[in-house]
Amino acid sequence: MLAKRTDGAGAANPDFLAGGGRMGALMRAYDWSASPLGLPETWPQSLRTLVRLMLNAKQAMFIAWGPQLVFLYNDDYAPIFGAKHPHALGQPFAEVWSDIWEQIKPLVDSTLAGEASWHEDLLIPMERNGYPEDAYFTFSYNPVHDDEGAIAGMFCAAIEATDKVLMERRLATESERLRELFHQAPGFMAMLRGPEHIFEMVNSSYYQLVGHRDILGKPVLEALPEVAEQGFNELLNRVYQTGEPFVGRGIAVTLQREPDSEPEERFVDFVYQPIKDAHGRVSGVFAEGSDVTEAKRAEAALRESEARANGVLRGMTEGFLLLDREFRILQINDEALRIDSRAAEEILGRTHWELWPHSVGTPVEDAYRRAMNERVPVSLEHRYVSDIHDVWLELRVFPVEDGGVASFYRDITERQKASEALRASEARLKAVLDNVPVGIIIAEAPSGRVVTGNPQAERIFRHPIHPTPDFEAYGQWRVHHPDGSPTAPQDYPIARAIQTGEITEGQEYLYRRGDDTVAWMRFAAAPIRNAEGTIVAGVVAAVDIDQEKQAEQHQQLLINELNHRVKNTLATVQSIASQTLRNAHTKEDARSAIEARLFALSRAHDVLTRENWESASLKEIVAEAMAPYRHERENRLHMKGPDVRLSPRMALAFAMALQELATNAVKYGALSGAEGQVHIAWSARHSGHERRLHLSWTESGGPAVEPPTRRGFGTRLIERSLAQDLDGEAKIQFAPAGVICTVDASLA
Repeated sequence: MLAKRTDGAGAANPDFLAGGGRMGALMRAYDWSASPLGLPETWPQSLRTLVRLMLNAKQAMFIAWGPQLVFLYNDDYAPIFGAKHPHALGQPFAEVWSDIWEQIKPLVDSTLAGEASWHEDLLIPMERNGYPEDAYFTFSYNPVHDDEGAIAGMFCAAIEATDKVLMERRLATESERLRELFHQAPGFMAMLRGPEHIFEMVNSSYYQLVGHRDILGKPVLEALPEVAEQGFNELLNRVYQTGEPFVGRGIAVTLQREPDSEPEERFVDFVYQPIKDAHGRVSGVFAEGSDVTEAKRAEAALRESEARANGVLRGMTEGFLLLDREFRILQINDEALRIDSRAAEEILGRTHWELWPHSVGTPVEDAYRRAMNERVPVSLEHRYVSDIHDVWLELRVFPVEDGGVASFYRDITERQKASEALRASEARLKAVLDNVPVGIIIAEAPSGRVVTGNPQAERIFRHPIHPTPDFEAYGQWRVHHPDGSPTAPQDYPIARAIQTGEITEGQEYLYRRGDDTVAWMRFAAAPIRNAEGTIVAGVVAAVDIDQEKQAEQHQQLLINELNHRVKNTLATVQSIASQTLRNAHTKEDARSAIEARLFALSRAHDVLTRENWESASLKEIVAEAMAPYRHERENRLHMKGPDVRLSPRMALAFAMALQELATNAVKYGALSGAEGQVHIAWSARHSGHERRLHLSWTESGGPAVEPPTRRGFGTRLIERSLAQDLDGEAKIQFAPAGVICTVDASLA
């Protein structure tokens, strides 16, 4: 029979609650009187049996009994509850697991309906420790029956799989990461299984190497038949049989990477590593490596390039040095050895300053150090003087990628001597050109590019002599024919000398100079030939003959003008004589009038002669005309006006008119008495686009004037002849105070 005892709650506990660890003790101490299950001694035998089994089991278990599914559980289930333990004991299932009830209720209902279930690694999110967490469980729900055989509750045996699931996930993630790394590795990889070396796993780089063929699951000889005779299968057999790895460097392999294509040679670095099981037996081979074809080709190309470079250096006519950062000589070519006169063994490995101490403190040292420190190329020409050398070197130093510098240099001693001789010759030539009295220009053949010109050429052409690409681009060759038409560049005397070898002398052209004035020039040109007779340049000599030409033209002008003036003068004298004799009362009056008028004409001729009959000053014409009537003790003549230039015709007309006015004033007007005065004033002004001259003769202080009953020769001379010669208008007014004469004429 069941043993009973009294617990702290005053209830007797049956023997099926005996033992059971901590949960057995808790159940014995629990006050079941208020529980829907009632006192333990009243529990049905089926429940008692399950409780005894649960409390003594070593797996997490719980029983949910009765209509409210009161919760009973063992020690192994307590950790699953977390913070809910031990308060969950004796509580309804729906309250105990209220946070997951919505998820498990369908399972509970199915179990209470008589359907047992099994769940493996089921995710059940819960809040058993006061915070949400994902938990995984493997468990079974089984319906349990009371003594009458009716389903009275459910029984669960459970294992929490949270740690297992998370570990599996971490392992899966790590495995996937390793698999991804395997496939994305830059080197090629393959896992070969068994003695036939069957491809079990291959990464992308391996596919790329062999041409993306279908090789998984196939033995090496079937997947890559072209390698059968290349020794790779034998290497795999040896690694598989001996368990020793094999390492290959730069091994050539011929692969048919594309269908129906020619086999292609590749180079690979690789390792065959045996794969061993837990017992040390070889189960496969791991192949790993990299395609070094491009590196091999680059290496071969580098060797070829170095061979070519060495060949170039050996054949160079320039010396070559390669120096490291400490200025030690790493490489030297044959020409440098010839210039230095020492063997390569004496030079390589030593510093520049040890080998050539005389270069220290010179521009050579500055060039090397600047190229080294500033990483810029430096060039110079330098005279190198030592105990055994006295040479001119043309040096170019430039930085190289490894941080050092390299230099090219050539012996230019002979060139320097020739340059010095050429400079001396050029100095002598320049001295000649600078002092020769004609302009000289030299142009090279066949382009016609102007090379040089002397100062005399710049003076007569009035512009600098600049080097130019050719004749047509040279704006200074502004040559015109005597008729004024432009001369084509190919027709210039110097162009003909360069192109045809023609020698020209004394050809005259018009030249538009730098100040845009046109002047006469006389050119002579000749070709310059080298020792073989080839025309290499041309020279032209230019003489400014503009003044000579102007003198010739002026002389001709004077002859023409003299012929014209002699004819006009004779006609004027004839007119004066005819008019004077016609109006004179006596021979004496006629003689006196004729002489006065001829003297006036003579004085005007004097003025024009001084001006080369080109023009005359109106101020001078007035002064000469009034000179006979001036007296040092009198100030009766007043003359005022600007210095206007008159043509010869206008000058003679004004001289004759002023003579007539002065003669009339002496006889009858202001100059006939002691107080009379004469005012002569003139001005020049613009009227539209024309410049006009206005002159007035005004008498005052003389006898009262009365208009004449008839107009004499003098009046007609002034009003008609003057107006006609001046192409203007002349008027005489006989005002009571004195005669007034006004003249308005064009100065065109």
